[in-house]
Amino acid sequence: MGIIEREFKLRIDQATVRDRKAMVEINKAAAPFWHKLRHLNAALKEKRVFIAYVGRIPAGFLIWTKDFYSHYFIDLIVVHPQMRRHGVASAMIKAMENFSAGNKLFSSTNKSNKAMQSVFEREGFVKSGFITHLDRNDPELIYYKRSPAKSAAPKTKSRSKPKRRPRPAHKRKKGRKR
Repeated sequence: MGIIEREFKLRIDQATVRDRKAMVEINKAAAPFWHKLRHLNAALKEKRVFIAYVGRIPAGFLIWTKDFYSHYFIDLIVVHPQMRRHGVASAMIKAMENFSAGNKLFSSTNKSNKAMQSVFEREGFVKSGFITHLDRNDPELIYYKRSPAKSAAPKTKSRSKPKRRPRPAHKRKKGRKR
């Protein structure tokens, strides 16, 4: 990998408190009227946040929960406006799928958010329902996907046959000795 490719490589990390300032900046650029710092701080403390970097530049973040009927739920995806349409949201969703492997994964978006609906559909989510009366005249669409199970580690061949355990004395046939 060359210097330029390395500088533009997309990576997803578990967010830490050190990433908080960058996430606040991304949030202000992407959604200037949505400032729930308590929500973000709680998610950081509980290690429920992924952050995306393009090279060394913070590009977006994802907050998840397991409070949706005890299932994994992507609560929030925020991508900096200048980093949109570069696969950042999809990469964070894939990281969440790996984290929640083998489980049901839900998320939602407003009916007016066509871009996010497109991302969910491209990532294999299906519409599961909707909720009205959250935002005026803009229903919340619920999406669902079963995260693929983690692949099992390849089985290694044993060089020797496993030893058979001898039967307990009370189960042995009479007349046979071991």
